[in-house]
Amino acid sequence: MSRRRASKSRTRRSRSSTPWSRLVSWLNRLSTRARALLLGIGLVLVVSLLPQSWVEPLPEHARKAVAITVDIRELVVDLVADTGSWAGGLVAVVADSSADQLLGLIDQVPVQPPAWWPESAAVPEPPALDSLPRVAGSFSTAKRWLYERVYADHRETFYCGCRYDAEAQVELGSCGLDALAGSRRARRVEAEHVFPAAQFGNFRQCWREPERFAECRTSSGRQLSGRACCERVDPVFEAAHNDLYNLYPAVGQINGERSDFNWGMVAGGEGYGTCEIRIDAEHRRVEPPARVRGDIARTMFYMRDTYGLRLSRQDEQLYAAWNNADPPDAWERERSRRIARIQGRENPYITGYRRL
Repeated sequence: MSRRRASKSRTRRSRSSTPWSRLVSWLNRLSTRARALLLGIGLVLVVSLLPQSWVEPLPEHARKAVAITVDIRELVVDLVADTGSWAGGLVAVVADSSADQLLGLIDQVPVQPPAWWPESAAVPEPPALDSLPRVAGSFSTAKRWLYERVYADHRETFYCGCRYDAEAQVELGSCGLDALAGSRRARRVEAEHVFPAAQFGNFRQCWREPERFAECRTSSGRQLSGRACCERVDPVFEAAHNDLYNLYPAVGQINGERSDFNWGMVAGGEGYGTCEIRIDAEHRRVEPPARVRGDIARTMFYMRDTYGLRLSRQDEQLYAAWNNADPPDAWERERSRRIARIQGRENPYITGYRRL
């Protein structure tokens, strides 16, 4: 009889010591606030990993929310990569701390980054308004300047090298994109933001909460989108949005499918005929053709410096490598000269090119 009781006791102990039961027991010991914090972190991670096929049918505000969770996840990954060996020590401290201790640590986090914080992870200072380039007053004007004053005698799309005519109609057969002939958007040129507008707009109040701005309602009471609101009330956003250095003619469908994804190297993704660009929608990353990677890198560095935009240390290292491998060619230099005459400012990463 005693042996049966001992056996049952051992069985209960073995069942109660499973990893799942230990996790539940640990969670039960946490305070309500700590459990809510962990649940929130878990939800952000899960939402950030939703397949693109699930995200595309969602309403615009829901897609923006998903994009924000992806940005949060990537910022955390970048932070761990930037901070190096001390990140492991931090994890160990967290693992050995009680819920109340963890919340106490959170309450002590300073508002301003400490002196040892990696420079690229700190929030940059916004530029002074009088230091901004002399950009077009509207996006429609910026596009007209791009096509008529910069590319008038160089009608070729950026990523794929497709020819287009004075009516901004693309000759898809000139660049191996005949398979896209059935797409109306593929047959037109669009002005592509190399540094995506969503990436420098998502953290601005006018983009995320346009309803807070009286100027962002039309006379009929219609609420403007976040992008349109920022163009109306935020001069720094407007300048960055309309800056010709950040605008390139692109095949409309490729511009649309690139969306606001980050630049990088991808293992798979979707290809487009003989054009070398590859778009990995699942991981929200795009690998550009080798011949324009330096152009992209110098644009990203210019936008960072001019508008106080953030690049992660990982991005900076990638763009430095692209800059070194693909120096400015004759057209990139000529394009830069034309834009400098219009906006009154050079891109020093082109005019004063050097290896980084």
